[in-house]
Amino acid sequence: MKSVPSYGTRSRRNAANVGARFTARTYGKARIGTYAKKADGHITVESDAERLVAHILSIDPRVRAFKQQPFTVDLVSERLLFTREEVSEARRMRGCRTGEMEYTPDFSVVQTNGLLCAYEVKIQGYEGDDQYWMKLERARKIMEAYCYPLSTVIVPADERHPVIINAQLLKPALARAHTYLTPDIIERVERYCESGPVLQHALCTSLQIPTALIPPLLVTGVLQADLARHHIFAALELSAGYGDLSHLCLIEELRP
Repeated sequence: MKSVPSYGTRSRRNAANVGARFTARTYGKARIGTYAKKADGHITVESDAERLVAHILSIDPRVRAFKQQPFTVDLVSERLLFTREEVSEARRMRGCRTGEMEYTPDFSVVQTNGLLCAYEVKIQGYEGDDQYWMKLERARKIMEAYCYPLSTVIVPADERHPVIINAQLLKPALARAHTYLTPDIIERVERYCESGPVLQHALCTSLQIPTALIPPLLVTGVLQADLARHHIFAALELSAGYGDLSHLCLIEELRP
């Protein structure tokens, strides 16, 4: 009796797979995709955690551009491999062995000041074992020699964490902010906040503006708030931003 093929099945959980249900493997189609202007358009990532980090990098005012899986670190020859040909040649030189001999960061970033950095993305509760962290430390030292400091970010397991919820609201707001925000709305909001902090509910009620405008107002710096610790919600305390975008720097909140 022939067995019925199974598509899109949920695999068992382990340190690398937290049980996300992926689409079936068809014609090399990417499992998870997202759009990021700073990454030159549509990109593919390996987990929802990486997609979240891509959203955070998209709204971070310090990030000029970023790239997913930008290069491979050869832990044997202690160099960075930027092309498939370089990776293939390195593997040929060491007898096609991979394992603990290579490392690929999840993201590389070019900051607005021209400095470079890279990120390794993990999920809370699935950070890896001691052997993995030893490998990561070897890669970190090599990357620092090439002026690519490596940082680890750990995405909270709690799906209601403020950084997770807020990033998913702010990233799409960035693309449409200037479509919905008129000079009149901006002037009214700034005037209302002149006397000090206000609650989101009070601002929206008093000015008769929809709550859907709060993310665009935050992502453009018209308003500012503590987005690392509080949800964009009725009780969120808002202040006049006057163009300050520092409240969008959320990546540090995920560092261990």
